[in-house]
Amino acid sequence: MLIGMHFILGRNNQQVEATKMLLPRTYSEMAAWVALSVTAGFCEELIFRGYLQRQFLALTGKAQAAVVLQALVFGAAHLYQGWKGAVTITVYGALFGALAVWRKSLRPGMIQHASQDTFTGILGGIALRHHMF
Repeated sequence: MLIGMHFILGRNNQQVEATKMLLPRTYSEMAAWVALSVTAGFCEELIFRGYLQRQFLALTGKAQAAVVLQALVFGAAHLYQGWKGAVTITVYGALFGALAVWRKSLRPGMIQHASQDTFTGILGGIALRHHMF
């Protein structure tokens, strides 16, 4: 999905620059990145797909509306990545929201979110260290 959004929206230079600043460069930063990714995966899923999605469900009475509304808030929280990044993250948040509704659990989203953040951060950090980015 992330690659598809890249092809649809085009290169996002603002997201690339924001990402470069955040990527781990040393082994100790990579270890901290893993801890941060696991924490972010757990906390963001708990807040956005757990708390907010349930609140929006209570407000609207419709799971689809709850998924869309929490995804919009999730995307807005990532505006530092530019509008293209926020749109991409909004779609990503909607997919996580649909997964939470389908599985009736936050656990699959937490695992995927933490894995995605960990994997891309470590690979991005390695690419940055080798001047491939």
